[in-house]
Amino acid sequence: MRVVLTDLPYNQDIKRNQSLKPWEQASGWPCRWVTYSEVAKPPYVIVYRCKFTLSEAIRLRVHVSGDERYELFLDHARIGRGSERGDRSNWFYETYEVELAAGEHQWIARCWAIGEHKPWAQVSVQPGFLLSPDDESLAPLMGTGVAQWEAKPMLAYRFIPLPSSIGTGAKLDIDGASMDWDALLGVGDDWLPVQPLDNVYHAKDNYHFSSVQRLMRPATLPPMQEVRVTTMAVHFVEQAGIVESDGYPIVSSRDLIEEHERWNSLLTGQQIHIPANTCRRVIIDLGDYYCFYPALIVSGGKGSVIRLHWEESFYDEADGGRKTNRNEIAGKWFRGHGDTFRPDGGPSRSFDTLWWHAGRYCELIVETGSEALDIDAFRLLETRYPLEMEGSIQCSDERLNQVVRTSFRTLQMCAHETYMDCPYWEQLMYVGDTRIQSLVTYVSTLDARLPRKALDMFRASRNNHLGLVNCAYPDQSGKHISSFSLWWVAMVYDYALWRGDREWIRFMMSSVRDEMDRLLLNRSSNGAVKLPISWNFMDWQTAPSDAWSSGTPPHGADRLNAAYNLQMIHTLELVAKLEAFLGEKELESRARRLAKELGSVVEQLFWNEERGLFADDTGHQYYSEHAQVLSLLCESISPELNRRLVPGIMKTANDLMRTSVYFDHYTFDVLASANQMEALLDRLEPWFGMKATGLKTTPEIFLDSTRSDCHAWGAHPVYLLYTNLLGIRPASMGFASVVIRPQLGSLTSLHGKLPHPNGFIEVNVACRGSQWHVEVTLPHGLPGSLVWGNESYSLHEGQNEFEFPALS
Repeated sequence: MRVVLTDLPYNQDIKRNQSLKPWEQASGWPCRWVTYSEVAKPPYVIVYRCKFTLSEAIRLRVHVSGDERYELFLDHARIGRGSERGDRSNWFYETYEVELAAGEHQWIARCWAIGEHKPWAQVSVQPGFLLSPDDESLAPLMGTGVAQWEAKPMLAYRFIPLPSSIGTGAKLDIDGASMDWDALLGVGDDWLPVQPLDNVYHAKDNYHFSSVQRLMRPATLPPMQEVRVTTMAVHFVEQAGIVESDGYPIVSSRDLIEEHERWNSLLTGQQIHIPANTCRRVIIDLGDYYCFYPALIVSGGKGSVIRLHWEESFYDEADGGRKTNRNEIAGKWFRGHGDTFRPDGGPSRSFDTLWWHAGRYCELIVETGSEALDIDAFRLLETRYPLEMEGSIQCSDERLNQVVRTSFRTLQMCAHETYMDCPYWEQLMYVGDTRIQSLVTYVSTLDARLPRKALDMFRASRNNHLGLVNCAYPDQSGKHISSFSLWWVAMVYDYALWRGDREWIRFMMSSVRDEMDRLLLNRSSNGAVKLPISWNFMDWQTAPSDAWSSGTPPHGADRLNAAYNLQMIHTLELVAKLEAFLGEKELESRARRLAKELGSVVEQLFWNEERGLFADDTGHQYYSEHAQVLSLLCESISPELNRRLVPGIMKTANDLMRTSVYFDHYTFDVLASANQMEALLDRLEPWFGMKATGLKTTPEIFLDSTRSDCHAWGAHPVYLLYTNLLGIRPASMGFASVVIRPQLGSLTSLHGKLPHPNGFIEVNVACRGSQWHVEVTLPHGLPGSLVWGNESYSLHEGQNEFEFPALS
């Protein structure tokens, strides 16, 4: 029912076959935004309705948007949610196509605005709702601001703010006694006419916008997936209420084991009865990490209270902090957040949430009063971007196969209307995370809509006081991290390399060039680039970490740091390749010159000859893997110096700050380039240990005190296996050719299928006795080469077979 548009609606010039005018000169939409006529300051929920009658059956398209969010129903059936998350200059609307019979019909929209307690990533201009039929002649029948729309507030919703460390938006306390249960059916009394707001665009002068206008864009993504969760199981039941449960950990002796079967029946679709004056606390393991919309249908139980809270893991202490084995709950503390529902005693009352939750564990607490309660249904609908692994990769080490499954699951949980750093805590799209998530996406699927949207939204974020990419976007805080500015440029390069689209890259390059020029302005007199006065995050620190602070690497009073300058060099080299891709030879030459000049400065300031390493600071007090790894990514650093760095990384010097799960992506890349495969596989040990500690997704950092259990910046082993072990990489921009360099280390076999626009690239490498057997199948029209040892072999489309002697 959802349609992804490629052309803008309501462009009369197209219909008249005249020249297409830019959007700011378009004549505007036939409908207007509307709001509730007596609405107060958010937070609130409003239900809108429009009844209409058709004299004949039609196929209908409507364009729909809401501020902050909407849920759309047609004739009591939900057909969509939105609006796709964006910003004021990229305000998305969904397009739905439906077939309607002759007769009476009704649109219903549940809309909400949470105001200051909305999710960190949620943008708002002015609360309201918009529905506009594609056929302008139908606007008087059903279009907002034109047809007869009515609205009423839903007073039963109370919004409970979360702690300041959680950015997912306020949770709900819904009072069934004051709920207007008829409103979502479009019936009942006290409906009032809506209040029309501004036109979508000014009708005559679209060069000037009021403070409450948005630049409308068709939604770029498909609808989010919604699939029933069926893996849940009850792990603990006790006689305890809300206050009691918050005061002590899980005590095994209190477990009412005889009730497990009854509560498990609820999870498989059966009704359960809870007598009057009863308290129960039920702990449910979802069986995996999920993002989901919960729904609870109850009957009776007037005066009852139901609390549904969610958590990634139980904590070892009452005040949180330490999390060890995620499979264990005995003696541990539940510190989750969620919603409260208060039944009014009516039949088949449906309680649900406006936004989704995330985690692995559910705490269901039921307290009945003088009336018994029936829970008719308890359902979870998993929601995420419909991202699936189109190819496959499997090796002789089952531990690695498990890591691939867990890593890709993490990517799925962090992919929604944007990529997200973590679904439970912030739900923000950070550049550093997103660069890695996009790379994993490229090797997993041909669907590049989410990486492309990410690139474009980060470009749009530059409309700020710095003129630089926000470190996370959409986000109202406006935070900036300069290393993330550079990784955004790298993301543009990644897109050009893996997907091409020269003209779109040309469009992006004006922002890339400006971003680099602004960052390069912050120079010291010696030519090095200074760290800005901002949060200069590079990586979460691991031991030893005394010199690092909140992920910021060490520097002296001169604010000079080696890793940042080396990343600048690496990025300039990527810019040069982008300019070459576009045929801009003068700009390519400039970028290479700047990289070489800065490389000479870095060698002079930071190289320590005695240690054979780059120091972090000009005083040569501190050292990190980060500087060495970034140097190894640079072509402009002396090859002789770089050759000496690999042994330096391999040493276990006590004062060498190690990379963490996030920056390990780059460490693994350079280890593979240096053919240090055994060292690389050894560094995967934290991922190998996930199963034993009950982790279902990769965490923010591999420490017991990690905050987030689901961080897709740790999903890079999927990319690692495809591009470094199996060795499949684009050999030219747009993946127009391929190079395959298998490096299996201690593995005895590795087989993978990687999706390519022309088909699948399939590589099978296996050790058989004293021979390595290599099979490569290339799709039609894709030239390539196989590199084995120091030799290169041409590949043709179709099947290619090779045998090589095994090295002793």
